[in-house]
Amino acid sequence: MLIEVLLGGAVWAGAEAMKRGVTDKQKLDRIFRKCGLYVKYNGKEETPKFIRSNQKESYTEYVYRIPEGLGFKDFEKKREIIEDSLNSSNNNITLSDVKKFDIKGDYKKQINEIKKSKIQQKEIVMTYNKLLTVKVFNQPLTDYLPYENTCGGWNVPIGVTRTEFIKHDFEKIMHMVVAGTTRYGKSIFLKNVITTLLLNQPKNVSFTLIDLKGGLTFNRFSQCPQIQNNTSEPEESLEVLQIINSQMDEVMEYLKQNNYENVQEAKIPNRHYIIIDEGAELAPGIEKDKDLKAIKNDCEVILSRIARIGGALGYRLIYATQTPYSEVLNHNIKQNCDAKLCFKLQTDKASEVVLGEGITDAHHLPFIKGRGVYLTDRKHIVQTPMIENDYIEGVVKGV
Repeated sequence: MLIEVLLGGAVWAGAEAMKRGVTDKQKLDRIFRKCGLYVKYNGKEETPKFIRSNQKESYTEYVYRIPEGLGFKDFEKKREIIEDSLNSSNNNITLSDVKKFDIKGDYKKQINEIKKSKIQQKEIVMTYNKLLTVKVFNQPLTDYLPYENTCGGWNVPIGVTRTEFIKHDFEKIMHMVVAGTTRYGKSIFLKNVITTLLLNQPKNVSFTLIDLKGGLTFNRFSQCPQIQNNTSEPEESLEVLQIINSQMDEVMEYLKQNNYENVQEAKIPNRHYIIIDEGAELAPGIEKDKDLKAIKNDCEVILSRIARIGGALGYRLIYATQTPYSEVLNHNIKQNCDAKLCFKLQTDKASEVVLGEGITDAHHLPFIKGRGVYLTDRKHIVQTPMIENDYIEGVVKGV
């Protein structure tokens, strides 16, 4: 009798909910209108035209044709509003819930599962390829991804998105900027990179590690033979960068003499990674001391040169900072680092400095360690892997 009452009530609630227009499709139509995502032409209003929906295992896909006069960026700017509005009343029992109810099963357990599903935060992903596709996920992206080495070659793990596992290939995109507020994943990602390359390329990789936060981030790697330089002061940093600068000249001369365009064509297997943790400490634009300013300026000149021409010579730059201001993130370095990985930042402006004008996603990321924005020619919201120190120590002993 109780189950019959429950089912009857659920059916009624579902029917009433449908009448009130609370299905995700109806909500999206309404949200687009209220967000101003429509155009007026000849006295008529044109809203995004619904084309079709597709039910997938973990999400529902809604496809729209965008009216003339609007672009995908207009929708991207409203993504957060659309998502919040979609979650504003997400606790109605629907007919789909009723259809899944097993009258022979444990009804208390099933009720609790339905209740639990109603408080889960829906998340959306929007893409555009002639048509606007809005994917509505009923479960949030995982907030913890354990590190696992599934990469090969010069690939390193970036993390998982809603639909795929992303890897970064340093042979294709050779330099990277990494930014983010302290304790949200920046240094852990740098350790992911070093560990992965030690595992996959122990004979071919070498590192210059410049840790300007006291030298603690990379301390576990200090005994590895692949670590050619490990510095924590601007003066020492300039010395090792000057050595790298001279080495680059030697490689360039060798390539010229043998009519090679780059190390790939010359079949030179070695790659040297220069990893800077807290680039702000090498930024001359914010330095008051005259002598230190000159040292930092020389460092920045060499780092800019590595970013401009080092890729063809087998040098890879990863420039990380937790204070991404225009005075800190040198324009030449940023423009020649075609990959950006940005964790949580405190302002829209800081996000734009790293990712580009109008891209404020890093400011609006949730306060989840490891959640970031990965930008190349495409933009992805990712959960990056968490690597444990015990695992790193095991790898260090192995190499």
